[in-house]
Amino acid sequence: MTEILPAALSLKPRKTIRLEIGPDGTLDSTEVVACREELPAPRSRWLPQPRTPDIALVLPQGSILSRDVTLPRVAAGNAARTIGYDLDRLTPFRQDDVLWSVQRKPGAERGEQIIFRLLVVPRFLVSSALDTLSHAGINPTCVSMDTASDAPLTIPLGKTARKSHPIGRVFAICAAIFIAAPFISQQITLFRLHHAIAALSDGRTQAEDIRRRITAFTAAPAALAREEHRIGSPLHIIGTLTDALPDGTFLTAMHIHERHVTMEGESTQATKLIGVLEHDAAFSDAAFSGPVTRSENKQMDVFTINAKAPG
Repeated sequence: MTEILPAALSLKPRKTIRLEIGPDGTLDSTEVVACREELPAPRSRWLPQPRTPDIALVLPQGSILSRDVTLPRVAAGNAARTIGYDLDRLTPFRQDDVLWSVQRKPGAERGEQIIFRLLVVPRFLVSSALDTLSHAGINPTCVSMDTASDAPLTIPLGKTARKSHPIGRVFAICAAIFIAAPFISQQITLFRLHHAIAALSDGRTQAEDIRRRITAFTAAPAALAREEHRIGSPLHIIGTLTDALPDGTFLTAMHIHERHVTMEGESTQATKLIGVLEHDAAFSDAAFSGPVTRSENKQMDVFTINAKAPG
């Protein structure tokens, strides 16, 4: 059944085209032309592209240098970067002058140490061949060298990024939209909720501001009323005394401290004032604070009375 599948969907391994580099670093032009003819023609971008074969540049024996490099296990994940920093020390070449790769040797571990194989080829050995293939529109995939006792040594070459199929891009965009849609909807809902909460907060702030103003307007009278209830109203005390004291009595001085009142004055009936204050004016604890004396004209009694104003 696999024979009826298109080549682009085939599961068979890719074909490898080997182009041997001569001792002088050049390629046989006949092999280059034959390689170019074996490459499939590009199709419309709306159709799956055919599988292109791998193209290996085969170097003569001894062209690729190999050595083992031991790294701690913690650095194994970034082996290429770690070895790249020390490439000038590990090889007689600068990093810009070589093509190189790092391969982990299977089963080569020593406790916490892991052994990698570093492959290096001087760039000048392949520069002419790479230029020839570039002019022919051919992109090689690797540089290799056959060995007598082991598998070929291979250094992968960087490939140009292939353009993705438009249908694949459409599917990717649709999948991204499908995945992101619930989150976008959630963000929109959250935005609306935040907006509604902000509107309510503004109304609440205005209401609290009005409440503070009302409280400020009513707090002072309420405080005065509480203080007046605690210590009594001086105006009320004066009014009560004015109504209660009999004719022929007048005050020359009066001191009010909370509800304690001290009255100084003259009266034609000083001895009756205690009864008047306690019975008519509802004062309590009324008493003379000193002896009652006569005035200079001998017509009035001079008195000083302490009393507690009514609550």
